[in-house]
Amino acid sequence: MDHATLIDCLYQAYASRDAEQVASLYHPDGWHEEVAMAKRREGRAALAEGLLGFWRMLPDVSWDRRGYVRAANQVAVPYFMTGTFTPRSGDPTPRQIALDGLHIFEFRDGLFASSKDMWDLDIFKTQMG
Repeated sequence: MDHATLIDCLYQAYASRDAEQVASLYHPDGWHEEVAMAKRREGRAALAEGLLGFWRMLPDVSWDRRGYVRAANQVAVPYFMTGTFTPRSGDPTPRQIALDGLHIFEFRDGLFASSKDMWDLDIFKTQMG
């Protein structure tokens, strides 16, 4: 699959909350890193599990892509993410989350070999309350 189609498929699977579909777009040994959290998930099962947890935390999350930049076998996709976070303890008032971010994808043989997600942890924590 070419890089543009693969990226479109990923964001469509994000929008439909299809963790298995997202994971299938990665090589079996593929990985995703949340740079701000210093967390990395490797392999399709771990990728799907991580997404399911993320969608529980922000069930209405969406990404507004802002184009992309391709260089060799990597593509950077700037985005603006929004969603609603409801704390599990303390004040249960839902909080709006709005963050600029950047996905960096690396491709191998028509699938994702890896991805990194970069966003500002301090802004996220402030918005979470």
